[in-house]
Amino acid sequence: MKKFLVLCFAFVLLVPFVSYAASIGGAETQGKGKAAIGLDNEYIFGKDWKFKSATLLPANGTIKDIETEKGYYAGMKAAYGLLDNLDIYVRAGASDYRVKCQVFTGSTPGDKLNYDTDTDFTYGFGLKGAYALKNDWLAGCDLQYRRSKHEAKGKETAVSGAEDTTTYKSFVIQEWHVAPYIAKKLGDFVPYLGVRYSDAKLEIKNPVASWGEIKAEADDNVGVFLGTDYQISENWKVNLEGRFIDETAMSFGLAYKF
Repeated sequence: MKKFLVLCFAFVLLVPFVSYAASIGGAETQGKGKAAIGLDNEYIFGKDWKFKSATLLPANGTIKDIETEKGYYAGMKAAYGLLDNLDIYVRAGASDYRVKCQVFTGSTPGDKLNYDTDTDFTYGFGLKGAYALKNDWLAGCDLQYRRSKHEAKGKETAVSGAEDTTTYKSFVIQEWHVAPYIAKKLGDFVPYLGVRYSDAKLEIKNPVASWGEIKAEADDNVGVFLGTDYQISENWKVNLEGRFIDETAMSFGLAYKF
């Protein structure tokens, strides 16, 4: 079993996972009355979205191939132990994204749309519970919500090849997840593996009257994540995590425990 967990950790290190959503940021809780603060970073390579609705489209019009091509989040995370096995935490930072999609009339492909957001404020909060089991095993669950609102530069490429650009004043991405996991203490390492249910939504409001408001939701809601904590010293800890299936992402965290 130890060899399996070490292999899981190596897999996270070597495979370029990427994801839109938030990491759990480690398996262990702080302990009652203990606090930690640190750096929180994610790089996003891709996420698929499912079209939900859009105003002012033709009766047989739809939008397909909605995809987050890449994105980045950087910020801070602060956690506090309400109980020995329960943390509350907040996240605050900045993120930006690139999203593409294509308009269809029936089965006929039409205009292509590309959105590049500005770098704007992102916040989140959550709860994490972790319970000690026999032989240094842990069982835990992370509940989290995250949201960001941006301006975005949109480029519309018509079938004819003509291009038009628009500034979108409202580009909102929000998500919540429930993420149960198991972990094992192996010296200074605490590798973990879990399954995540997430619900992500995307809303884009056009300031002109072409497609009005576009709404989409996550194409997949269930995914797998694995990662590890590494205890550098009594106070310093690093975290590395990868997520896939529902999305693809790699995250890195560095925390100082008081």
